[in-house]
Amino acid sequence: MVTLRKEIDEIDLQIVELLARRRDKIRDLAEIKSNLKLKIRDQKRETQVITISEKMADERGLDTNFINKIFLEIIDYGRRIEGEARGEVKKVAYLSPKGTFTEEAALTYVSETEAEMIPMSTIGSIISAVENGHLDIGIVPIENSVEGTVTITLDLLARSKTKICGEIILPVVHNLISKEEISLDKITKVYSHPQALAQCRTFITKKLPHVYLSETHSTAEAVKMVAEEDDTNIAAIGSLTAARLYGMTIIAEGIQDEQTNETRFAVLASKDSEPTGYDKTSLAIFLLQDRSGALCEVLEEFRDRNINLTRIESRPSKKVLGDYIFFVDLEGHRKDPKVKEAIENIGKKAGEVKIMGSFPSAKKKK
Repeated sequence: MVTLRKEIDEIDLQIVELLARRRDKIRDLAEIKSNLKLKIRDQKRETQVITISEKMADERGLDTNFINKIFLEIIDYGRRIEGEARGEVKKVAYLSPKGTFTEEAALTYVSETEAEMIPMSTIGSIISAVENGHLDIGIVPIENSVEGTVTITLDLLARSKTKICGEIILPVVHNLISKEEISLDKITKVYSHPQALAQCRTFITKKLPHVYLSETHSTAEAVKMVAEEDDTNIAAIGSLTAARLYGMTIIAEGIQDEQTNETRFAVLASKDSEPTGYDKTSLAIFLLQDRSGALCEVLEEFRDRNINLTRIESRPSKKVLGDYIFFVDLEGHRKDPKVKEAIENIGKKAGEVKIMGSFPSAKKKK
């Protein structure tokens, strides 16, 4: 036994040594890629590395899901090392754990920049960290095409100095996930985020009317919890990415009520974006008092300048019953003359107009 343990220790040291050598090679590569003005992230290359490693693992009788997780971490670490070497790293936060739709949105964002990915447990902690300067960028969900606004995001942004500098629209596909293949009638409990449960209401009602629904902070957390429990009669609703990450089985695909389900994510920073010509602006309007025609007067400022509103809704101010904040998204940048003039005039009629940010429209960029 002692001899075997020594041999295992030697192998462990070799693994660490190989990782150190890989790090050094990445630093050398960083200088070359920087001179050639190449981006740090190469999605095609990363996919090749994962595919080859999984094939080799399968040939040697190793668990491919285990190898997949290891190489995802190695690749992520390599990106951070290269970014540090080039002095181009941004700290980008997303909702933890790995495998959330928010992480997918964050990865979409960093495909065009260089970043250190930082998982955080709540939307509030992400917004606070960006506001305090501990993070460069935060990615948070703000709206779903089926369930509407993520209200906690709006409520927190209305009172934060953090600005929306971009948006990402991500197709959302929900899957029923468990440890192993299991018939639906044997499932006793389903874990997921409240929004995911709501977006799969029809499937749950028809196929799983007998199950207990348990809410989690994220869909990925739900998958992780099911993976870690001994009970095989439980399931989670989550993404394909989360299922692969935790070595789980998909027992029903695309169970969301609407197949065109999309979620809009806000990209947060200390400052918003400069005009691009295809911009949107988000406002929080605090009416001075609840009186007849007050909101109508505000909306007239947009109508009179032919400014198109893409969204308007109200949220309680949380101060006095019946007191509301109106959230408005409009086409145009806050620096556009007619938008600027409208905002200034509204400020004279409302208690406060908070510009939550101007940013390029994701829809217009496609």
